[in-house]
Amino acid sequence: MWRQTWEAARGLGYARTSVWNLLRWLPSLVLLAPWLLGPLAPPESARLRDLSSPESFGLLDWETVHVGQKLGDLWAGLSGPTVATSDDADVLRSYFAQNPHPADLRPAAETALEHLVAQAYREDGVMRSEPLNLQNLFPPVLISLTAPPNVLVIAPRTELRVISSSVLEPMDVSAQEQLEASADSTGVSSLVAPIGGLATYPSMVLDNDSAEQVLSASAHEWVHQYLIFYPLGQGYWSSQQTREINETTAEMIGEEVGSGIATSIGLAPAPTAPVVARRPAFDFRDFMRDTRAQVEQMLAAGQVDAAEAYMRAQRDELERHGYVIRKLNQAYFALYGSYGEGAAASPTNPIPSLLHQLRDQSSSVGAFLARVRGITTVDELRQAVA
Repeated sequence: MWRQTWEAARGLGYARTSVWNLLRWLPSLVLLAPWLLGPLAPPESARLRDLSSPESFGLLDWETVHVGQKLGDLWAGLSGPTVATSDDADVLRSYFAQNPHPADLRPAAETALEHLVAQAYREDGVMRSEPLNLQNLFPPVLISLTAPPNVLVIAPRTELRVISSSVLEPMDVSAQEQLEASADSTGVSSLVAPIGGLATYPSMVLDNDSAEQVLSASAHEWVHQYLIFYPLGQGYWSSQQTREINETTAEMIGEEVGSGIATSIGLAPAPTAPVVARRPAFDFRDFMRDTRAQVEQMLAAGQVDAAEAYMRAQRDELERHGYVIRKLNQAYFALYGSYGEGAAASPTNPIPSLLHQLRDQSSSVGAFLARVRGITTVDELRQAVA
């Protein structure tokens, strides 16, 4: 379909060609905006980039290829509201009914996801977008179902916060540990970790067996793309607070929108019979939150070596209960703690509760995003809720 659109565009002369040239650079602008608008990188970043560069994932090359494959969808999204049809639901039902998912149906499934997510946001009040004066979603929803790459996360040894990250090609465990050892030699805490999605353009979304998870991840990554044009997205790297508000917002709204779509098209998980609530013999969430709280106290007291030894011991304890985490350190808690409702988040983190209150006070997803997009600190979030 995009080939036909492209051929038609060629016949409209230089003006239309200039538009396509602009669109070609749109993914790069979306991707680079956090770094262009954010604070200067910490001094050790140059050395860390040099360490990870042999394994770096070519994001701009990936985007150039994949946005080129979706020029028709991109132009359609810029031209007017995206309308989902019953065919989109049929495509997704066919796609997720087969395991493994049929590769020949993947492009149609991606387009169906784009239509359904865009329409869900539009129907829930997300209409006017900046920086372009469009009565439509911006950027248009574009999705690529793939296996996302890994990420190298760097945190200081003295705090649980992300100071930098690099996207990497897939690596075996030996290579991951070698890179982490090199990074740690600079005096930081590092972790090479898998990710479930990435707000590139198109969004990378992990192609797994759960339709609801794929829909939620697709909606989640678009929130990041939307927010980059507002203070909450532009300040992503300015502080851990801003990052956690951003990630928790995307997770919360992504799940709300994704599960709503899955239910509406018959792809939500089947309800299970109610069971009598029992306290499990081992509660992973409680264990992780207690561990984080203890680590925070130890780091605040300057007991860095003791905190690291404690995390190694806790990792071993987890394995005895059947939970295998390759590496539990400051970088682990900094990365996964950014999702305020996750097991690795601080139990005293007020962000999830405040965001839920703000969502409850908002008449729609669109109204909520319009309120939260200008918030970058917990104090501002409290003021918005009050």
